[in-house]
Amino acid sequence: MRIRRALVLLPLLLVASATTYAGPIVAGDTVVLTDGPGTTGGGEFNLFVNGSTTSFVTFCLQRTEFISYNTPFRVGSVTNYADDAAGNDPIESQTAWLYTQLRLNPNSIGYQHNQTEANAFQTAIWYFENEITLTNAQKLANKYIVGANQAVANGYSGIGNVRVVNLFYMNGKAAQDQLILQVAEPATLTMFASGLLAFGAFRRRFSTRA
Repeated sequence: MRIRRALVLLPLLLVASATTYAGPIVAGDTVVLTDGPGTTGGGEFNLFVNGSTTSFVTFCLQRTEFISYNTPFRVGSVTNYADDAAGNDPIESQTAWLYTQLRLNPNSIGYQHNQTEANAFQTAIWYFENEITLTNAQKLANKYIVGANQAVANGYSGIGNVRVVNLFYMNGKAAQDQLILQVAEPATLTMFASGLLAFGAFRRRFSTRA
């Protein structure tokens, strides 16, 4: 009986030890952000959910709201728009495409976790979300703007599984809104599959010995 219990718990323990928060993130969750590469006032943030010890990369949508690092924030809502003083600002398809590629396949857009790339990526998001204006030369020089526009021109539409977490300080003051992807990470899925394979192999060995 004890061995059977161990066999059942093994894949579950492996899944629990996966390196990313599987989500979905919901209103009422608590998140903490730490700083990553970038010198634009935005750039990469590392977002931890509900006391998890692992994080995922996120970017901000607005230039007029701010966050404090290593400070707990409450998720007020999870929406398809940023909630700011001017009203609800929907996520653009280009922003959704870029962030989806970043989270699921960063090599497809040539993203590297360094200051130059983070600045260019944040600039692209702020441009698509009408937070900044750029010259034609600046737009053509930004590979993320060019790539996202090409994706939309080639038929990409909507926002997929990309959402916005509208954050608040614990005192109720609005904080910076961040992008999230409401799907399991590849690392999580791989860990789950590995757990099942280990479970199957261990079970076969045990059956043979029995």
